[in-house]
Amino acid sequence: YLIDNNEPFSFCILDIDNFKSINDTYGHLVGDEVLKIAAKSLADITSKHNGAIGRFGGDEFILIFKVQEYDDIWKIAFELLKSTSNLEFSNASIDLSYTLGLSRFPLNSNNVSELIDLADKALYRGKVKGRNCFIIYLPEKHANIKLEAIREKSYSPLFLHSKIYNMLTKNDNIDENIKNVIDFVGSYYLIDSLCIENNNELKFIYKHPLYKDKELKPYGSDVIETALSTNGVFIDNCLLKNPMKDTNPLMSEMLKQGVYSSVISKIQAFGKTYGYLRADVTSVNTGRIWQNEDLISIECLSNYIALILYSKDK
Repeated sequence: YLIDNNEPFSFCILDIDNFKSINDTYGHLVGDEVLKIAAKSLADITSKHNGAIGRFGGDEFILIFKVQEYDDIWKIAFELLKSTSNLEFSNASIDLSYTLGLSRFPLNSNNVSELIDLADKALYRGKVKGRNCFIIYLPEKHANIKLEAIREKSYSPLFLHSKIYNMLTKNDNIDENIKNVIDFVGSYYLIDSLCIENNNELKFIYKHPLYKDKELKPYGSDVIETALSTNGVFIDNCLLKNPMKDTNPLMSEMLKQGVYSSVISKIQAFGKTYGYLRADVTSVNTGRIWQNEDLISIECLSNYIALILYSKDK
């Protein structure tokens, strides 16, 4: 109707973050309640702005607003994003969050199918960025995203892990292979920096193009080792909010380097340690939250590197 009457509007696909994990962890009854609460909250905001809402399937909703100016739709998307809250159930405490992808008619397209595809591209970019955010489609930023390749990567962790392994074993030049795979993983997850720290030196450094001038320094093996958990991994999603940030030596060093969130995984095989894999996000990217698949891939990479280096020793 809006297209037939040439009325400008914005088209939004909204995804409940990690909804499958909610179902798997707490059961489908809790999942259904989360859906009902989210739908009521989203419908209230949509109605306030004279929009329309419908369920797209699973944990996704479609929202339409009769505005297309960037600033106007930005304000509505921000309101939707901030409408979430901590949900308390008898057996669960859930931080509800959304990721939104938006496209605009007629600015981006005058075809419904294409508007859906463009919003889907923006949604994917938000998921790669770390979820809990919204992305308004801009052709200069998002036009080259290929949805078929996206879905292959997004829904198949084996694809990424297989690629990591193949890159690490591409040829006999182990150092070159490690550098290439670190560059790949760093860019795939939009990490600000990814490197290996060993003997208080940094090697195989990847830095996001926007942070080429950022100075990286070693944290120190002793400092890292005392902060690692029993399984050899350190994770902090929100260092600035961590009550231990002023007393924990590793966190203090991270703050000095402007790091907001980090994953550090020990590179170890058969009792021998080859250093630590550091994945850092600086404080300017305050929307970055490490997802389970991110952590698995970082640990997978550190384990593969350890095995490659161990085999080299042998």
